[in-house]
Amino acid sequence: MDKPIKFSTSDASKHHAYDTFFRESNAPWYQSHCITLSIAVFLLYFCVLREENDVDEELGKTLWQRIPTLRDDSLQSQIRAGKLAGTDVSKLEQELDDLRKKHK
Repeated sequence: MDKPIKFSTSDASKHHAYDTFFRESNAPWYQSHCITLSIAVFLLYFCVLREENDVDEELGKTLWQRIPTLRDDSLQSQIRAGKLAGTDVSKLEQELDDLRKKHK
């Protein structure tokens, strides 16, 4: 047995993955129905019946609403990059001024 076994001539080449997962299954006939029903009930509860709470409201916020200083840093970076590129940054500077006035 010094030579490797050639796959195309071995019994393994006649085996299909479909046979493993569907034809030789030991699962009871009702298993797929139970799983489908469980997932459907969970999704119905989670997506339709459940009331919103404070976590849902928090997830609806933007990143800048969660971390107010992040917007300030972002605007400063955009202004620096715009000045280096030679573009008009007056709108960004105005937005930064408005943001700073709002936080004071």
